[in-house]
Amino acid sequence: MKIAIIGHLKHPISRPYHGGLEMFTHAYVRDLVDRGHDVTLFASGDSDPSLPLQPIVAKSTVEDSIDRFGRVDHQYVEGFEDEAYANLMARLSKSNFDVIHNHSISPVPLQFASVLPKPMVTTLHVPVLDRLRSVLRNRGSYRCGEFINISYSNATAWADLLPHQDVIHNGVDCEFWNHCGGPRQRRAVWFGRIHPDKGTAVAIDAAHAAGLPIDVIGPPSDRAYFDREVMPRLESSDVYHGLCSHKEICGIVGSASVAMITPCWDEPFGLVVAEALACGTPVAAFGRGAIGEILTDDVGRVIQPGNVASLAHGALQCLRLNSHDCRQHARENFSLSSMMSKYESYYEAMQTPATVNRSTMVA
Repeated sequence: MKIAIIGHLKHPISRPYHGGLEMFTHAYVRDLVDRGHDVTLFASGDSDPSLPLQPIVAKSTVEDSIDRFGRVDHQYVEGFEDEAYANLMARLSKSNFDVIHNHSISPVPLQFASVLPKPMVTTLHVPVLDRLRSVLRNRGSYRCGEFINISYSNATAWADLLPHQDVIHNGVDCEFWNHCGGPRQRRAVWFGRIHPDKGTAVAIDAAHAAGLPIDVIGPPSDRAYFDREVMPRLESSDVYHGLCSHKEICGIVGSASVAMITPCWDEPFGLVVAEALACGTPVAAFGRGAIGEILTDDVGRVIQPGNVASLAHGALQCLRLNSHDCRQHARENFSLSSMMSKYESYYEAMQTPATVNRSTMVA
């Protein structure tokens, strides 16, 4: 099939990934190409040149704003992106793609979906954002294309705006995320963007309460929080690794006895949970967002959000869980290969819309 992928523009679709959406889009496009599809990724020009890229802006908008103003000017970013997406949708209205798949977090593709020669499908990677809500309320979801959500939890949050959604859980590359480190150590690990929403400081407190040293991996997204709440908590047996390559992350996570995942908001999915499990590392996590859809008692513990003592207790329980069961759970339920096969089936059904199977639809 000839497939157009609309990427988001705030950061380049390239390593080292700024966040989960960049990583998802990169893996998604590569796998479609490997499966023999004719793919075009519409994203920023500083994205990975090995991808089948057609830039719609020269540079990712956050980086461009920092270059121009020394800071992120959100009004500039928003306006620049809106213009770029509007121009793209005008081009796509005259295109011959079999599938147009929107992975952006912009409202503009939804505004122009009705002018496209075929229905556009949008994967909702985010909670209900104000600008997306406004478009859906003003235009009606039926004029904005088809929608896939990445978890039942996130679909429920969107249900008032979108009565018809399919759910396809995110997947990770289980051939890459595996136990590629050394022998397992009696240590905890936390990895991701360091930000209050991610609860890094809470994970450190819980690890110490459990008597476990902790490895912390990731860039500071909130420097004040990092300096005030994270670094002062680290003890001599802990290690802050900073921004690491994914191979390095895999090695550290795969060598840990438990991964601490501490969302302080309702994350739409939680790729780090699936990545840790694919490495064979059990997960103790706050039960926010989609966490309960990913974890079972065989591979982790779902903990009352914000409860440090319970998280510490859950982490110690995870030390007794089997690594093989964790890897198997990830492979069977949250693999990239399985996810991509579901999307391919969806694409095929879109070619004859009357036959689309909405067996996973959320009402």
